[in-house]
Amino acid sequence: MKFHALLPVRDEADIIGQCLQNLLTWADSIYVFDTGSVDNSWEIVQDFVSKDKRIVPIRKEPVYFSDTRLRGYMFNVARQQMQDGDWFLRVDADEFHHILPPEFVKTYLKPHETIVYHQYYDFQFTKAELKAWEEGKETLADRQRPIEQRRRYFTPSIYSEPRLCKYRSTMQWSEAVSFPYNAGFLAKERLPIRHYPHRDPVQLARRYKLRAIMMADETNRKNWKRPEQHHWSEADWRKVVMSNNNPDLKYWNEGEELPRYQFSNHLRSAHIRLAQRLVHSFLLPILDAKRPRFSLDVQPQPISEDVQQLLIQELS
Repeated sequence: MKFHALLPVRDEADIIGQCLQNLLTWADSIYVFDTGSVDNSWEIVQDFVSKDKRIVPIRKEPVYFSDTRLRGYMFNVARQQMQDGDWFLRVDADEFHHILPPEFVKTYLKPHETIVYHQYYDFQFTKAELKAWEEGKETLADRQRPIEQRRRYFTPSIYSEPRLCKYRSTMQWSEAVSFPYNAGFLAKERLPIRHYPHRDPVQLARRYKLRAIMMADETNRKNWKRPEQHHWSEADWRKVVMSNNNPDLKYWNEGEELPRYQFSNHLRSAHIRLAQRLVHSFLLPILDAKRPRFSLDVQPQPISEDVQQLLIQELS
């Protein structure tokens, strides 16, 4: 039984090294697709590749991010090295698994549970930390410190989506879906992940400028429902700086256990889960045979030269 991580990357030079170090503590293979970084993210990945062949660089190419087309493409590249009974994970550069996936599968899953949603602990950048940055008490040099030492305040996320799945050779992930069809029977427990999307003012300014430019592009906007309401369309990073008086804000000391939240909004009602249990026990190969495959001629959607040049101009 092996664990395969699928990691898309874009302009994550401040954290990609720490991310890869964390992934290498448990992953048997890490597939990386750089979607057009204009910082040195790809060079950092290549340095890791030279030292550990578990990291598989798919390629660097300016493409639009997509949970369907991009992640589906990565899965269909990586599945060539997967075997029935392996596990694969959707991962991002700002995520750190608080319980390592092999341990989670061994300790928290029942044998019939084969797909796991995540439990995000969203670590925030607070107003007090912004003030410290503006006063010079924290600088870019502090990026050398582990992110779990720099950002200690978090809020638990009720929202959840699939992250970990047991592989079977008949499953299909076409370019039309964000996870394989009939991926498996959903586990009650969620996979705890420390999430660090907001790390410092420089990273936040770059992140929001990148996303605003991408979302303003008409070609990309067609890939999203209600793009004007999507958080990617927000250009002002200061709006996400959290007040230290927020009642939902929790403090975590490095090395301590995080509180377990038994959210169940990712689960269907008991009678529907019973029906799903029967279907996933006996009918998956039949259902898989009826599902569309990922088209061999489909590639991640390229970014136009004009947009890429604008991103280089604004972010370099």
